[in-house]
Amino acid sequence: MSEPLPGGELTHQLRRLGLAAGDVVMVHASLKAIGPVAGGAPQIVRALQESIGPGGTLMAYVSWDRSPYEETLNGATLGAAAREAWPAFDPATAGTERSFGLLNAFICHTPGVRRSAHPDANMAALGAKADELVAPHSLQEGYGPGSPLDRFVHLGGQVLLLGAPLDAVTVLHHAETLADIPNKRRVRYEQPVLDERGRKVWRVAEECDTNGILDGFAQDGAMDAVETIARAYVAEGRHRTGRVGQADCHLFDARDLVRFGKAWLEQRFGKPAQRSMR
Repeated sequence: MSEPLPGGELTHQLRRLGLAAGDVVMVHASLKAIGPVAGGAPQIVRALQESIGPGGTLMAYVSWDRSPYEETLNGATLGAAAREAWPAFDPATAGTERSFGLLNAFICHTPGVRRSAHPDANMAALGAKADELVAPHSLQEGYGPGSPLDRFVHLGGQVLLLGAPLDAVTVLHHAETLADIPNKRRVRYEQPVLDERGRKVWRVAEECDTNGILDGFAQDGAMDAVETIARAYVAEGRHRTGRVGQADCHLFDARDLVRFGKAWLEQRFGKPAQRSMR
C-alpha cells in the first residue's frame, strides 16, 4: 500500500494542474481514485482552498440525500402520512447525495460553507464569492439562467475533475438549458422547503430533464448528453490534464465548455435551418 500523500504535496499538484489564487472552481472528486491522503478528505478540502487562496471560491454540486425527486416526479404522489413525515430541506443541516461523491459531505461541514435554496439542484460554496454563487436559486431554474451554474460560468469558473468520470460535469446541464433545440424533455416534481416563518411547505420544481434532455439520451444503457458532450470536448484537447494523487484529472474552462456544449447540441439537434447555417 502506498504512503498517504502529504497535504503540501497535494496543494502543489493542484497548482501544477492549473489552479491559482482567486480562481472560482467547481470540483467533482473520487476519493478512491485520488488514493490515500494524509489527513483524509478534510485535507483535500484544505488543499483545494489553499490552491485558490482566500480570494478564491470552491463550489460543488451536492444535492440532498432526502430529495423526493423520484417519489413526486411527473405526477407521482406521496401518501398523506409520508408527506407529513418527510423532512423539510434546511441548507444548514441537510445531508448530501452520496452518489455525487463523499468529498461533498466534508465540503458541507467546512466552516463558512454556503448552500443554495434549491434542494435537489443544491450547490455548496466556500470562499470569497460563495454568497454570490449560491443565491438566489429558484425552484424553476435549477440549472438555467439565474442559477448558481449561470453565475459560475459568468464569473469565469473552472471545472475540476479529481478522478471523477466525465458524466459528472454538471455545468453541461447549463448548456442543455441554453441550447436552442426542439423537444427538450422537462420534468416537474415537488420539494419540501421552509417558508418565511420556518414552516414546512411543499413547492413544485420544474426544469429541463437532466437525466435525458432528449429522448435519444434517455434510453437505458445509452450515454447521457453530459458524458457524450464531455467526451467530444476532451477529444479536442481544449483543457488541462494531470495527476493528483493517484487520479487522472481534468481542468476545464467552464465558459468554453458551455459554449461548446450548446453549439454541439444545436448543430446536431437544432432546427434544419439552424444546422445548415453553421
